[in-house]
Amino acid sequence: MSDDGSVWTQRLDSFRAATAARQPTPGCGAAAAVTADIGLALVVKGLRISEAHDSDPVRLQLLQAAESLLGRPGAFADDDVQAFRDFLEAARAGEPEQKRAASRQACAVPLALAHCCLEALELAVKAWPLTNTNVQSDAQAGAVLIHSGLSAALINVDADMGSLDDPTAREQAAQTRRRLQDEGDGLLKRLRDRVIGEVPGSA
Repeated sequence: MSDDGSVWTQRLDSFRAATAARQPTPGCGAAAAVTADIGLALVVKGLRISEAHDSDPVRLQLLQAAESLLGRPGAFADDDVQAFRDFLEAARAGEPEQKRAASRQACAVPLALAHCCLEALELAVKAWPLTNTNVQSDAQAGAVLIHSGLSAALINVDADMGSLDDPTAREQAAQTRRRLQDEGDGLLKRLRDRVIGEVPGSA
């Protein structure tokens, strides 16, 4: 997708309006990608502020990893819009092979987004205990947003799997979908358990 049509060159209120509009795109995949990337940005914020106050080599390494990842979840927003447009075009054209390829891509994009979200969520969970207490809420909120993006992307996979006419491909996608959700849920639970254990009043 060209820069002119990118989700990331729109005003925030324009993206919201487009998401709410009576049109196919942007949909849940694009919204999931934006949500996850904003969540990761909050994690980066917490690490940067903490590092500015008191440098720590472990935290610095984690910050560098998070900075390298920042932007990657969000890039899937445009990919998702394009993949669904291609699927609709293929469906209208009625060419079976074109439609099969578009169906595979429409399912592959949110799965790839979920993989990226899982990587970001792992970083967020590691970041929380290394973040200054004044900004731990940013890291925690960021993790929740990343997990929400992951879960929304996998809901998108559920919707797209039905268009896969290969039973093997459909089962592989379903297995991957379940694994990503389970791992994401486990990471968020680990963070919540730690927050409850260390922050007074969190229970």
